[in-house]
Amino acid sequence: MAVAPAARLMTADEFMKAKLGDGRFELVRGEIVELSPPYSDHGYACSRLAGLFFVYERESGYGYSLSNDTAVQTRRNPDTVRAPDVCFYSEARHPRTKLGPNLLTVAPDVAIEVVSPSNSKIELLEKVVEYLAAGSLAVWLVYPQTRSVAVFRDSRTPPAVFDDGDAIDDQPELPGFRCLVSDIFP
Repeated sequence: MAVAPAARLMTADEFMKAKLGDGRFELVRGEIVELSPPYSDHGYACSRLAGLFFVYERESGYGYSLSNDTAVQTRRNPDTVRAPDVCFYSEARHPRTKLGPNLLTVAPDVAIEVVSPSNSKIELLEKVVEYLAAGSLAVWLVYPQTRSVAVFRDSRTPPAVFDDGDAIDDQPELPGFRCLVSDIFP
């Protein structure tokens, strides 16, 4: 009996150079995965978070945020390239001067995923584990439908959950950062 040859896995470099057409994509263990387009509440939360981090950047000088699903390599052999909705880098971890037309191979200090109805719980937890294993200090899962934020720092410990009336502050990876959960949602 003949065995079909295994499909060749794509590298991160090949993925970044590929002409994939319209849409949003990630590379997961060498395979291209198309992502569903987000709803407006998702876009609003991303915009608000980027704005909150921009104010923090200007006031503290501690680091900077990236948005628009910036590509970050989280694994090698087989390669995985994720696109967090928003992420934050400290100047010490990845200086702003290193930004350019290149794939980020350093995990962000904070990776933020805004949860959409199309995201499964398993898929979200897989991303949390990947970001943390790649070196992220925290991963935020932002839930527009429940107006809450879950902050993971360890894949074996339950997250800290912040609800609509709470403030997110005193975060060790974001010294001096403070925002109200209600500031993120419409």
